[in-house]
Amino acid sequence: MTTNTATVAGIALTAALTVLLAPAPARAQATAPQTFPVRPIQMVVPFAAGGAIDQMARAMGASLSRELGQQVVVENKPGAGGNIGAEQIAKAAPTGYAVLVGTSATHGVNPALFPRLPFDAVRDFTPVAHWGSVPNVLVVRASSDVRSVPDLIAQAQREPGKLTFGSAGNGTSLHLAGELFKQAANVDMTHVPYKGGAPAAVDLLGGNIAMMFDTVTVSLPNLKAGKTRALAVAAAQRHPALPDVPTFAELGYPSVVCATWAGMFVPAATPPAVVAALTAANRKALADPAVMEVMTNTGVQVNFMDSPAFGDYVRSEIALWGGIVKKGNIRAD
Repeated sequence: MTTNTATVAGIALTAALTVLLAPAPARAQATAPQTFPVRPIQMVVPFAAGGAIDQMARAMGASLSRELGQQVVVENKPGAGGNIGAEQIAKAAPTGYAVLVGTSATHGVNPALFPRLPFDAVRDFTPVAHWGSVPNVLVVRASSDVRSVPDLIAQAQREPGKLTFGSAGNGTSLHLAGELFKQAANVDMTHVPYKGGAPAAVDLLGGNIAMMFDTVTVSLPNLKAGKTRALAVAAAQRHPALPDVPTFAELGYPSVVCATWAGMFVPAATPPAVVAALTAANRKALADPAVMEVMTNTGVQVNFMDSPAFGDYVRSEIALWGGIVKKGNIRAD
């Protein structure tokens, strides 16, 4: 018994001396706590599977899993214009293991469109990284007499309220893009809401509405087939898929910038070190060729923003769309 006790004591003493005599980096490594992440991360997409936002999220999730060394599990929580999924993450524990794919809806338009949101888009979240955006493009049918934005404005001024523009419904980005243009160009046009962008596009081709804003991705097939004509892109730069189509800024309307954007958010009070780790991983994931391929195929213009820059952008979006919604007296369907 005495021998065993002495042996155990000797082993313990040897181990202690090994740690003490080891170089400082080795001692730090031996005593440092496990770093984030140590278990899988839940990534909530507040929209249905299969759409552009979901495709972006799944590509990023796969790349982030490799960067972080832990699985990033994508979970779709659609409903209420993205508010259901956003609320879930707003109320989640601020540990970094539950993240949100926030968008121009949840953190841009919805704070003005929904008077009683179950979360505060600024106070209840910490932005992590902006991924990119899909801009809207103004299109008319190919047989239309309107061949340019100046043509459109001139006609709208001659016949106030007669020109119609369709959208996927009240308060959608397609509707708000039209309202933004109306206010910037100071013209009167009539909004025609539909139950989705597809039926609006059908009526555009049928001549039942004069024009519509739609995402570049959705518009491309009809544009390539020669069924519609693009007048201008609501983006800061021309879109690679439509290099010959000017931006509204080039035509004298720099405020007409409207896109569906996406990025990562975590609950407020998430430790800064965790936010920093996620931001760094997002930066690397966006440079992944596999992610870039998905982004290109879905018409996304990649634009990484870190946490502070993304936070400033979110506040500017909320202010912009709050003004548009209020001036246009817009209500959600």
